[in-house]
Amino acid sequence: MTVITAYSTLGEEGLVHSLLETGAKAIFLDPGLVGTLAKALQSSVSVQYVIYHGEPTSTDIAYLKSTCGNLSVFHYSDVLNLGQCNPLEPVPPRPADLACIMYTSGSAGKPKGVLLTHRNVIAAG
Repeated sequence: MTVITAYSTLGEEGLVHSLLETGAKAIFLDPGLVGTLAKALQSSVSVQYVIYHGEPTSTDIAYLKSTCGNLSVFHYSDVLNLGQCNPLEPVPPRPADLACIMYTSGSAGKPKGVLLTHRNVIAAG
């Protein structure tokens, strides 16, 4: 699984750009951002899963589910429980496999996705 970072400093337009460019299927976010996610997701048809941690307001969760009805919305602890109840054999990555696409604001224009392989990540450690 490749991790794609899109920081709140990129703004809604930057988030939409990163979702469309990568075809992301899931998003993991802080509870304070759940309420603002719905508008960005209306432009991205690939996202199927929203995973949050902490405690967003019930109003934010209800709004997200009502505006983006095709989503499966999970708390992080629910995802952990699903994994414990349905274990799979690990599939270790190869050094050249893509580990992360890190979006940066760049100097001008749309955010840029920096591609990092597992080899890059280990070398940086």
